[in-house]
Amino acid sequence: MSKRTPSKFLKQQTRAFDPDEIFLDSKNLPGFDKDQFEGRIEKPISHTAIWGVFFSFILITFIFLIKVTSLQVVHGEEFLRKSENNRLDHVPLFAMRGIISDRNNVPLAWNSFDDEAARIALIMTETSTTTEEMPFPHRSYILSPGFGHTLGYVSYPKRDKRGYYYQEAFIGKDGLEEYYNEILSGENGLQIVETDALGKTKEGSIVENPTNGVALTLGIDARVQEKLHTTIRDTANDFGYMAGAGAIMDVETGELLAMTSYPEYESSVLSEGKNKKLIQSYNLDKRSVFLDRAVTGVYTPGSIIKPFMAVAALAEGVITPEKQILSTGSISIQNPYYPDIWSVFNDWKAHGWVDMRRAIAVSSDVYFYEIGGGFESQKGIGIANIEKYARLFGFGALTGIDITDEKIGTIPGVWATRTTLSSGSMVFKRQYSRRFAVLQVSQTEARSSLRIF
Repeated sequence: MSKRTPSKFLKQQTRAFDPDEIFLDSKNLPGFDKDQFEGRIEKPISHTAIWGVFFSFILITFIFLIKVTSLQVVHGEEFLRKSENNRLDHVPLFAMRGIISDRNNVPLAWNSFDDEAARIALIMTETSTTTEEMPFPHRSYILSPGFGHTLGYVSYPKRDKRGYYYQEAFIGKDGLEEYYNEILSGENGLQIVETDALGKTKEGSIVENPTNGVALTLGIDARVQEKLHTTIRDTANDFGYMAGAGAIMDVETGELLAMTSYPEYESSVLSEGKNKKLIQSYNLDKRSVFLDRAVTGVYTPGSIIKPFMAVAALAEGVITPEKQILSTGSISIQNPYYPDIWSVFNDWKAHGWVDMRRAIAVSSDVYFYEIGGGFESQKGIGIANIEKYARLFGFGALTGIDITDEKIGTIPGVWATRTTLSSGSMVFKRQYSRRFAVLQVSQTEARSSLRIF
């Protein structure tokens, strides 16, 4: 019994043969030109592959258009600015820092250059500023001693290894350089430098011309200041003192003729910053080289307070100018809590009978002990009035002197007598403070006095 072959199978078996399939065998293969695809059976590309390639191109085109829109439309201006900055460099044109001179036009701080060619280059420029051939000028200072704290020093403009400035100005760091930094600095200008694709540069137009700083003329006399400083220095060295400060004022005009502090630093050394060893010695010096004792140091005023207390005593009517007080060289005060304890306060010498004029002239301590705090039959003005008149004369307040870091100090008042003290000696000091008070003030008023510490 025979099986019937499915018609679908018969159709597959009886399909037509292509001529290539009939006549193609291994003997005639070498005769075909393979570069022309002879002897090869071609299979048509499927519709799926064609549509896949089509949609891939559509997707790539869509992504490209989105990116182009983002670059040109959304961020176009931002990238334009960046490209301009990459091609055009903004180079600062440094303003000349103002010169500082004394009352006689002696230069105390000025601008200097590395060589004569640099100086000439500066003079030849219409903008009166620096060029690439001439770096910004250095700051030079008077070589005479006594001007370190007064003048201060500066920090130079700074740039990185690629030549870009991250600090485009001179910055005053202390003294007058810091206090008057804004007017001394002036205002930098701006120049555009173009860089081509090969990295070559050429100067462009000047966008902004610099405005040079203002010159300062001080009331200080350089000769007087130098002499004052050397006197303080020599006195400190001869008598074993660590430091000192002094000031001299014209009493007619109020101008400072000199104000100096010892020890001091060299302004040029700190400005240049190259002498690391010397700068390190400044930091390690126990005498506090960076402390300007004339305006920042806080000390007891000493005998300069006596004339002010004399005015206070006259105003309060506790004494007349003619009344005399006996100075035997000291006064002794009994401790009210410990009667067996007596504290002796010495005068610097026995002056005998002195009235107010004489007491001021010879600087009698005993006289002012008595009119300040009272002693036996002599009435004193008391601690409250001592504070009152000290403040009336400007003690305990800033003077407004044009030097940085001025300190005002402290004037003890009645509050100082309310401190609880335990030991007998301290109790006595509290009692004594009721009678006279030791004024702890820092006074920067220019005065023709010399203080050694």
